[in-house]
Amino acid sequence: MGTALFLLFAVFATVSGRVFIGNLPTQGHSVSGKLYAEDETTFTIEDFTYDGTAPDALLYYYTGDSPPDRNGGGIIIPFSDSSEKLPRRYNGETITFDIVPVGTTVDDITYFTIWCRAAKVFFTQIVIPDNLDFSSGGTPPPVQPHENCVPLDSSLQARWSVDRDAETITVTLCGCNSNSNITQYMGFGLSGSESGTLMLEADPVIAYIDENFEPQAKDYFLSGYTQCLNGVGACPDTLNSDAVCPDNVFNVSGYMKDGVECVTYSRAFDTGDADCDKVIDVDNMQQYIVWGLGPLGETAFKHFTRATMSTPPIHLGRDPLDECMETPLECEKCPSFEAKQILALEGRTFSARIGSSGVERGYTAITGMVGWGISWYIDEQLIPELMLKRGETYTFMVEGGNDPELPADYHPFYITDSPEGAILNDLKETPNERVFAGFDASNNPTGVGRLCDYKETEQSSNVRLSCASFEEYFDALDLQCTDGEPGVVTWTPDDSTPDVVYYQCATHLGLGWKITFSSAPANIVSMATAFLLTSLSYMLL
Repeated sequence: MGTALFLLFAVFATVSGRVFIGNLPTQGHSVSGKLYAEDETTFTIEDFTYDGTAPDALLYYYTGDSPPDRNGGGIIIPFSDSSEKLPRRYNGETITFDIVPVGTTVDDITYFTIWCRAAKVFFTQIVIPDNLDFSSGGTPPPVQPHENCVPLDSSLQARWSVDRDAETITVTLCGCNSNSNITQYMGFGLSGSESGTLMLEADPVIAYIDENFEPQAKDYFLSGYTQCLNGVGACPDTLNSDAVCPDNVFNVSGYMKDGVECVTYSRAFDTGDADCDKVIDVDNMQQYIVWGLGPLGETAFKHFTRATMSTPPIHLGRDPLDECMETPLECEKCPSFEAKQILALEGRTFSARIGSSGVERGYTAITGMVGWGISWYIDEQLIPELMLKRGETYTFMVEGGNDPELPADYHPFYITDSPEGAILNDLKETPNERVFAGFDASNNPTGVGRLCDYKETEQSSNVRLSCASFEEYFDALDLQCTDGEPGVVTWTPDDSTPDVVYYQCATHLGLGWKITFSSAPANIVSMATAFLLTSLSYMLL
């Protein structure tokens, strides 16, 4: 049963004269909170969190049109008379501070940040809108209904309104999320091409309700078809390798109710940030957009999972039209694919290829963790649990790509005690892990070979969404292989091998699954095989 949504928004929330600026985006050291302008010279951060471990964290702002520069150029707001920097850890507290020097007002400020002078990095950045209105005396401005809505998918809708005077667009994304234990993103923005739908160099906003049920919206730029690695891939603007840019999304609000999450945010038509943001032309009657929907990891920039297949162009500045009235959200979910196991108590050879993760029915549903849209296929099974025996020798014929210059197609296979893998990814949270196979004595990956990829097509996507079995879905995938030979990983687990290890990709998080061990004697397999053959021979008589 679908859920029809009729949404309202307010440009600025004002209570007792104060103005809510927005939620501070977390960019480091667990900084978060809600930023308010109390009046023309005073800021408050409510629910402020900061881990207190940075050497020189400062309240810092910028004036003028230039975006924040991590090398400085802004103005420090001293925390107290005795100390410029934040003195300690904060956990959901409220801090209030006056703007300095005397004579400066919120109208002069373009960006508020928390910046580490020693490390030259930002822990948060937020745009301060122009012409904040403190005159309402606690009366919120009248709410306006969204003028437009398009269904992007049966599980995702985009509503928006255009303010031509302020040159801003306000968007509300609503999507299905029946599992509140999994943070799910909704992505929406301008295509990387003016003539069609293209994810590469697209400029989306990634919105979601976080684990604390707080709405978030992040400004992204997609420089590659891969996870964000060293500033390349699906990265927030603040981590872009070519030009570190500010987050130009503001006025973020939202909620989750009855399996539906909605996030509202605003953005200027032209942010002035040409390195990371495209100009929104609301008069373009053929504006191509991209959208996405999928689960997030502990940090939002890792996973841009489900991408646009194809979307007709839209006219953002069109006359009001609600196309969602007749197509409400359909939030029923198909069951997950069956988790598979492969029992191999004698040494043998496995094939290891890359393929679609099965989206919401596959990796995440099977493992309870967040994947990235692709996963390992072992002997044509999606991330099966391998049940092996210590002392036996196993060989993996790996076809996961061998060109590190193509990061989206480079997946070195290795065996580790890490449930997330990606030992070569600088952005993983748990860099310390034990590696059991897949690297030589010089720490070069050995599990690299030609690329064989089970790709999801429009046909296989429809099969998956129809709640068909994994076998039917697998048959509809399109296997594409490059020229070359597979890589080879040979491994003999021994008594020092932990009871649970994982086969993973060395460059991307969350592609593999478990390897467990059995103490059953190796001849149990040959005995079972002999019994099966005997039974078959009697059946054929």
